[in-house]
Amino acid sequence: SQEYLERNPALQEYQDTSPVFPYKETWYVVYRNFKTDPLLGGAEKCLRFVETDPGVNGTYPVTVHYTPSHSIALTATPSSSIGYTLHNIVEFGPQGFQILSATAYSAYTDAEKGQVLRLPYAGANACGLFVPKSQLGSTTTCCHFIFDLLCGTHEKYMVYDPSCP
Repeated sequence: SQEYLERNPALQEYQDTSPVFPYKETWYVVYRNFKTDPLLGGAEKCLRFVETDPGVNGTYPVTVHYTPSHSIALTATPSSSIGYTLHNIVEFGPQGFQILSATAYSAYTDAEKGQVLRLPYAGANACGLFVPKSQLGSTTTCCHFIFDLLCGTHEKYMVYDPSCP
């Protein structure tokens, strides 16, 4: 498996996904460094995550919406990878089918501003920038910088645009 600079328990205070849950608002994928997401909407735009009910035992029901009018019901479960005491990963998968889950690793998380997530199910260096709705259109410089530093400055595929609901 590939080693990533940010997979370091000494950095876990910057990677804790727990404060993101339960969602206080809808979260959007702004951009990613890969064209097609094999699990969540392919190359569709306007990928957004809405929590549908309160979490139970640390697992949260989430609906992922994307254009034109599709959605997927998932569960999201924050947990810890080896050596971590805080939750630096989110396991997600179709509701009722945890055996099909995929893992997103937090490279950086600020529950108020955004997250840079590693998405290894989509490829070796796959990353996405996720932000809460209130941050759309604002310049969260640190998130953009961290994305560029850890995930590369090459092609960015815009998933959000102002026409998204």
